[in-house]
Order: sequence, then structure tokens, then C-alpha cells
Amino acid sequence: MAQELRRKSIHLLGLIVPIGYLFTEKPIALIIVGILTAIALLIELLKVLSPAFMSLFIRIFSPMLRSHERKGGVTGATYYLIGSLLCVLIFAKTLAIVCIGFLILGDLFAAVIGKQWGRTKLVSQKSLEGSLACFVVCALIALMKFHPIVALTGAIVATLIELIPTGLDDNLTMPLISGMVMQLMITHWQF
Repeated sequence: MAQELRRKSIHLLGLIVPIGYLFTEKPIALIIVGILTAIALLIELLKVLSPAFMSLFIRIFSPMLRSHERKGGVTGATYYLIGSLLCVLIFAKTLAIVCIGFLILGDLFAAVIGKQWGRTKLVSQKSLEGSLACFVVCALIALMKFHPIVALTGAIVATLIELIPTGLDDNLTMPLISGMVMQLMITHWQF
């Protein structure tokens, strides 16, 4: 539990991207998040190419890594940066910020509430209580900016992506899929 809380507290550092994007324009945000993503991808490459670098990486970050990440798997932070970069690139500013907020805060609350109070197990050790927390947080974020139907649909999609294992890291899929669904609704149904 303590390791997962420590890991999820790092999610709060991810708020730098959407908060920073609030105060800048898309081209600048793309450059900054692009550079951060390139650094993360370089680190992933170095982990593969250099056992010494991988050993150093594990020594430094071990308390925050999941078991597959300790074995050389791509970190959630790298997927987060790729997902954030794609959100900034593809979506309008407000939608990108909301979708990245879904990932950071929705996923954080799902984990914290699920680990602490989750009793009703659903899928892959994830709980109804954690999923409800994810939905409520995502809905509150989206309701600040979007029509209630768009906001609630986006929150449902984000929650389902966080809940159901797809084989892809939810740090990548959660903001992108929920954003695409909301974008389609905004574009085609004039919300």
C-alpha cells in the first residue's frame, strides 16, 4: 500500500503539464512536452542498451517502479508523457487539459480509494470503490468545462479504460480514448 501511494504521489508531479499548458500556447506546450517525452524515450532506450544504466535506474527509482518496470518494461511516466504529448497535439487546449487531468487525478483517486477502501473487486484486483472515485473525479473535472452529457460520457469512458486491462498502459489510453469520444460528441452533436 505504501509503495503504491508513493508511486501515485508522483502523479501529482504530472500536474505540471496541464497547469503549464494553461499558461502557454500550443506550440510552446508541444515543444516543452516534446522535449520531456524525448528525454523519457532516451532513458527507455538507454535502459535497453546499457545494463549499467538499467542497474543505476533501478537503484534510483526502485521504490516507485512496478515489477515489470524493474524488469526493463517501459515506465508509466514515459507512457504519461507520450499520452500528454498526443493530447496536446491532437485536441484543443481545454480538451487536452481535461483529458490529462482525467489521467492524473482520476487514476490517482482510483488507486488511493481502491487500495484503502476497495472491498468490491471487479477486474484485475481493481475495485468498485476505486472506479467510482475515478468516475466522480473525472466527472467533476469535465463538468467545469463541458456540457454535462459530454462530461459524464468522457468520465465513464476514462473510468472504463482505467478499470479494464487492454494490454496497453492506461497512462496512454485513458486520456486519448476519452478525449476522442468527447471530441466526437462535441464535433458531431454540437455540444
